[in-house]
Amino acid sequence: MRKTIDFHVRPPFPLVVAHRGARGHAPENTLVSAALGHAADADLWELDVNYTKDGRLVVVHDDTLTRTTNVESAFPGRPSYRVCDFTLEEIRSLDAGSWYAGRDPFGRVAAGELDAATLKGFEGLTVPTLEEALRLTKDKSWYVNVEIKDHARLVGHETVTKDVLDLIRRLDMTQQVIISSFQHRYLEECRALCPDMATGALVEHLRPADPVGLCRRLGVNAYHPDRNILAPGDLAALRDAGFAVNVWTVNDMDEARRLVSEGASGIITDFPAACRKALG
Repeated sequence: MRKTIDFHVRPPFPLVVAHRGARGHAPENTLVSAALGHAADADLWELDVNYTKDGRLVVVHDDTLTRTTNVESAFPGRPSYRVCDFTLEEIRSLDAGSWYAGRDPFGRVAAGELDAATLKGFEGLTVPTLEEALRLTKDKSWYVNVEIKDHARLVGHETVTKDVLDLIRRLDMTQQVIISSFQHRYLEECRALCPDMATGALVEHLRPADPVGLCRRLGVNAYHPDRNILAPGDLAALRDAGFAVNVWTVNDMDEARRLVSEGASGIITDFPAACRKALG
């Protein structure tokens, strides 16, 4: 039986978070990758949200479509390949899966962990809308971390938080979602617009001078640090202050076990099946 999660409190068990789905074994941020994370018994998955040119919310990590779709061959010569410069209809016409076999980002194809039939199944995968991703999560009675990408230099900076929240509430999923972002303004907006929504502060590159103070100031429920900026004592201090700490991106299972032993609440990983086995 799957665990019940309350994102408003520190979980009593370590969470396994499937990073962009089980992206170690499937094209990231697709419904196939999400389903694989669910099959691996991850407690939740993590996805990324961007706006299209026509104001639709789609699940893409990068600002551009070049890394994870065939956009350059499908639309040769376009002056920009940014997500926000394509309509939803254009994005839905792209192949978001065939790239995986050739690029083999984690060496799993070369290692023989993905057979020809599996790779064939990736061909023609589409970029999901946020609504499709949320509905899959709801249908599986599962949980998801929705990362709102920073739109400060893109269209939608003033509206993206509200649009994401409106969709989550329309689907009656506030208890199944935690919202995270590197743009901390969005987390403050979440607190104002939907106090029931759990939030997590993403940080990378530089460790905040006072992680506990940052979380208190933002009013978040969790701290989501890059594994490389954790300092000795951070996990204990955040735990003692009542904040969950979900560390990313951890693909070494010895490291995952160590972090949990030191107080991490969750491990965000590209290999949820291995992480589930390591953490139990």
